[in-house]
Amino acid sequence: MRDIGDAVGLLAGSLYSHISSKEAVLLQIVETGLDRYLGALLPIVESDEPADVRLRAAVKAHVDLVANHAEESLVALHQWKFLSGENRARIEAKRHAGSDAFANILADGIESGVFKPVPNRDIAIAGMLGTLNWVPEWYSPEGPATPEEIGDQLADLLLGGLLEPRELQSEARPRARSNSSRARRR
Repeated sequence: MRDIGDAVGLLAGSLYSHISSKEAVLLQIVETGLDRYLGALLPIVESDEPADVRLRAAVKAHVDLVANHAEESLVALHQWKFLSGENRARIEAKRHAGSDAFANILADGIESGVFKPVPNRDIAIAGMLGTLNWVPEWYSPEGPATPEEIGDQLADLLLGGLLEPRELQSEARPRARSNSSRARRR
């Protein structure tokens, strides 16, 4: 609270005349990030595009959001656990909506034959989201790769494990530059 007060030119104790609690600040940051994320993700899930196209778009949207809002994303991804009661339940529901969106795309792809069956869908989704949620930990705007290039490369990696071989071979998409698409660590 002292750091926030310093940043806005107030004493830490004076902040409480503008906010009700530390938890209220945390909730606002986490919920704003999750609402932005769901606002980008849900229209992709609900589109009529094939599952592989939707998954690529969802991966790219996820990377774009966490790269362009890295600090907020890190708080939303890690600090939500410090929320309590109704606040925590509300955030958990929104987090589940995000993972359910990826699970729905995966299920649609398996059912339509675009994706090969996976032994455990929960592990597949956790692996995808774990990969995507780690981006704000290492992404740097000064690095040689843009969020779009990173999104494309991660989509290629994730789709490569799901697509049937014929789908992977026929996927028409420009390939990212091999060495220049590495992101620099912060």
